[in-house]
Amino acid sequence: MPSIQNNPNLLVQYLQKPASDFTKEDLIRYIEEREIEMLNFRYVAEDGKLKTINFMVTTRDELDMVLSSGERVDGSSIFSFLEVNTSDLYIVPRYKTAFLNPFSKIPSVDVLCSFYNAQGEPLESSPENILKKAQKQFFKETNMKLKMMGELEFYIFGDAEEEVERSADGYHCAEPFTMYEELRTEAIKLIAQCGGMVRFGHAENGRFTHQGKHYEQHEIEFAPVNPEDASDQLVVAKWILRMLGVRYNVNVTFIPKISLSQPGSGMHVHFMAEQAGKNMMIENGELTPTSLKMIAGVLEISPALTAFANSTPVSYLRIMPGQKVPNSICWGKQNRSTLIRVPLGWNTNTPLGAILNQQEQEKVDYAFRQTVEYRGSDGSANPYLFCAALIIGFMKGLSDTKSIKKSDEYFCSKNLFTSKSEEAEDENKYTLLPMSCYEAAEKLENFRQFFEADQIFPKSIINHTILQLRSFNDKELSENFKTYGENQDLKELIKEYLHYM
Repeated sequence: MPSIQNNPNLLVQYLQKPASDFTKEDLIRYIEEREIEMLNFRYVAEDGKLKTINFMVTTRDELDMVLSSGERVDGSSIFSFLEVNTSDLYIVPRYKTAFLNPFSKIPSVDVLCSFYNAQGEPLESSPENILKKAQKQFFKETNMKLKMMGELEFYIFGDAEEEVERSADGYHCAEPFTMYEELRTEAIKLIAQCGGMVRFGHAENGRFTHQGKHYEQHEIEFAPVNPEDASDQLVVAKWILRMLGVRYNVNVTFIPKISLSQPGSGMHVHFMAEQAGKNMMIENGELTPTSLKMIAGVLEISPALTAFANSTPVSYLRIMPGQKVPNSICWGKQNRSTLIRVPLGWNTNTPLGAILNQQEQEKVDYAFRQTVEYRGSDGSANPYLFCAALIIGFMKGLSDTKSIKKSDEYFCSKNLFTSKSEEAEDENKYTLLPMSCYEAAEKLENFRQFFEADQIFPKSIINHTILQLRSFNDKELSENFKTYGENQDLKELIKEYLHYM
């Protein structure tokens, strides 16, 4: 954690306290002393994008009132499953999320909000509250706290520069051999200023030129934080990247598949569990029973997870066979062809940097860095709902006495992307994920009792998600995925969802 004076969050710097300790009085002081003219309430609606309402800062009393009690909004225009005759909601600011808007010409402070119903209770069906309920239940059952972090992949594209020669593979390329690095690095800076815990960014594999436009894929990875904060920083990051696209006169898209011949974009999510500050995923360099149970639980409900992780037809173009994206329900160590990967960890206390540089250094245990990665999700996911759904899987695995045995059955050490016949036979051992929104809806229906347990996911949300997935009418995608594109206008499908998420 950076020291206060070096923290990139401008409010943290000024108020000299961590964001988690922000109070109403802190925000009022910052707004008054920094001569902020506007307060923006931000919230995530049904489409997963940030919405806003703007308040002109006039008097201290008015500012105090709106920060204390929030504001009324039309819930039926935010969530389609709310009835018009009982749709009034309150949106109430979460002070810890406040940040200085980096784009507004009018000096503005933005703050993310939660939803409350007419009785002053958290809206049971709002995404951020579903995630809170899942976290609370997980801690109640396990006495452990969760951390999560996202890896956000995206394409940037603009007018082609034909005079610049670039290799086909852009992974980790740097200028002058890649494009849009300046946008990515500015995004990292602004995300951090707005409270996001960014670890690093880099160019990704995808790059191509088509019809006068050049496309380059990039990625930004975050640090593990509590699931609510992890979801907050993903939605804010997507907003910042899109705003920078406007500023740079280019397009930024999180579409899962932009071309069948090019790498798709995922939104991988890493997770870990802690108890008394100790990482419970690894011990003495080996995965713990806790890890194995959590992995098995997620894999067991993974067919239904796609309902939240892959919410558009284009999502299934990315994970269909032949695209080198995990679609087999299995896990592996350092294996990028499996749905869940246990990344290379720092399971030795050998100070590699000191050895390389021939310097003395105390040995440090970096086991706290070990995470487990779910690789099937993409940018169409509402991160609050998807993270809550993952937690359902964790709890299922931890409560199942057969989970460790199941984790053995799910394990895969081979490369499932290879074309070798013996590897292909191995791939057939594992069940595939759903191959369409229609099939994902069926799986969610089959598994709904796990999501509705402890009233974490309301029945209304499960019903709505199933209806929404079926409304895409893409049943033929799972039935004919090997020949998809022959009878459908693939370009129009991709165009339709280019800025859907």
